[in-house]
Amino acid sequence: MSSPDPVAAAKDLAEISGVRITEQTGDTVHLSTNARHHEVTYVKGEGNEGKVVLIGLEAVSPDAVDEVARRVKSDGLTILSDRPFSRYYEKAVRFVAPGGPIFEVHTPVKRDQPLAYGGHGPRQRRLEHVNTFVPDAAAFGDFCEKLLGLRLSDQTADGNFRWYRAQDGFHHTLAMGAVPGPSHMHHYAFDLHAMQDLVLIADNLNTKGRALAWGPGRHGAGGNIFTYYADPLGCIVENSVEMDRIDSDANYEARIWDNSLGLASPWINLWGAPPTPTFTVPGIAFTE
Repeated sequence: MSSPDPVAAAKDLAEISGVRITEQTGDTVHLSTNARHHEVTYVKGEGNEGKVVLIGLEAVSPDAVDEVARRVKSDGLTILSDRPFSRYYEKAVRFVAPGGPIFEVHTPVKRDQPLAYGGHGPRQRRLEHVNTFVPDAAAFGDFCEKLLGLRLSDQTADGNFRWYRAQDGFHHTLAMGAVPGPSHMHHYAFDLHAMQDLVLIADNLNTKGRALAWGPGRHGAGGNIFTYYADPLGCIVENSVEMDRIDSDANYEARIWDNSLGLASPWINLWGAPPTPTFTVPGIAFTE
């Protein structure tokens, strides 16, 4: 992500959620929760607003990156670069997805970080998923399945909200909601160990005079217990535990969730409380 003050943005994420800063080089700051060199990166941006530079997806091999590049060209999508954005992976292709989100599919990030580290918060397991708002659910859904090779885990009855999983089997790596207007990244999420970790993050917010944007609750789609807060850029950060994991693609059938009650429907919170106005902000836009 880009920020007018990437160092401050990175420190906020570290101090609230406990994600560690692994490297700072000038105005570029990398953060990670595990052995990967980075899972979140902040760079210097123009203007006073944050932007999403790209959403990175780790492919299983160089051949998989080549296959994605072939599909991108075949579908007539715009390729922005075939040079890796980061020097910590070897091969990549960066392109514009239907509706405007920018993705980079790349070979595995270098694993060079110790698993144990100190900090202000819990030690997350991993960056869990990203949620994007797009103008056309059908077009973006086709992109997820046919170009990226993701599998549909759940969707709402109207098809406007969908959850896609990758090869690791976790319920979703990429989620989407159909919202009129330009694409935004609404939130990104971390997987934590236990409910007490969510309590610690909420307490960290309180010490800074801030509060949760929503939660705790339990999503119907995904089954995870969640909390959300807004970062200084206006992006929502989710922290969650107990996301469903699908162990057999052959035996799993994507669920269809009734959403006749809108954001008061069980697909978004089995515990009943609908999202707050703070949660329903669009998030941050992609670079153009």
